[in-house]
Amino acid sequence: MNLLLIIAVLPWVMSVLLRSGAEHLDRLLNPSTAVVLLPILSMVTAFSVAASLAALAAVLLESAEIARVSVGVAISAWILWRSVQVARHVRRVAVGASIASEFGDEARATDGIVLVDTDVPDAFAVPSGGGAVVITTGLAEALSDSELRAVIEHERAHLRHRHSVWIQMCEIAARFDPILHPVPATVRHAAERQADESAAVLGRRDTLSAIARTALLRAHLDHGTRTLASTGGDVVRRVQALSEPPRHRPDRGILAAGLVLILAFVVISTALFDVVQDVVSPETGEAPTSVFR
Repeated sequence: MNLLLIIAVLPWVMSVLLRSGAEHLDRLLNPSTAVVLLPILSMVTAFSVAASLAALAAVLLESAEIARVSVGVAISAWILWRSVQVARHVRRVAVGASIASEFGDEARATDGIVLVDTDVPDAFAVPSGGGAVVITTGLAEALSDSELRAVIEHERAHLRHRHSVWIQMCEIAARFDPILHPVPATVRHAAERQADESAAVLGRRDTLSAIARTALLRAHLDHGTRTLASTGGDVVRRVQALSEPPRHRPDRGILAAGLVLILAFVVISTALFDVVQDVVSPETGEAPTSVFR
């Protein structure tokens, strides 16, 4: 049982470390690396936390002591509650994607760009329905031609790099493991930075100007709920990064360490779920959880 507790606590340690270190990793890594590595780490961590809870609940529910059984029931209820939160989030995303797919259908005949007639200055990427870049007339009329091209390329980069997938991976992980709640915002910022660098190929000054002007135009609007829009993330940091020459940091060391962690926690999760299997359906001649005694 002591070994079980030691192994079961490791996913929680990883969860706390990821929460506290995500923003630091975002600053250290190239955006293209951060936007992939952080979601994978989040999903593996959340999966390990689920395995940890399931193993503890299974062992406690098999106990003859009422106190332990009560704790096992509470843990099982928590797992169910967080699973419902995940299911609700997935449903909301699916409904939103279905509604937004109309933009994708329209974009097929307009070179992937949909112009919406409204004074609200905005631009965003819609990954569903084949993908579309949505620009409002309010924003298009406020930007110069070169700035508008930068915004369009920025949004196309979101689609090209499948940022919505990586962001939603992080969102799902955070729905199950609330400790990871700040991590999706960090991934969104990394996605914006990667899209910025893609747009900067057309000109760093124009991209910087487009982001700053769009942010000022939208300063009075609530843009906290948008996931793939040109004013997402920390705009000040994005503008500062674009005002400097592009830097390509060596990510191999951190990436290798991340891969080791991913493999380690996959093994830990497998061991913890094996505990559940041993309790629910032990093999012939093997006492439940005997491997941890």
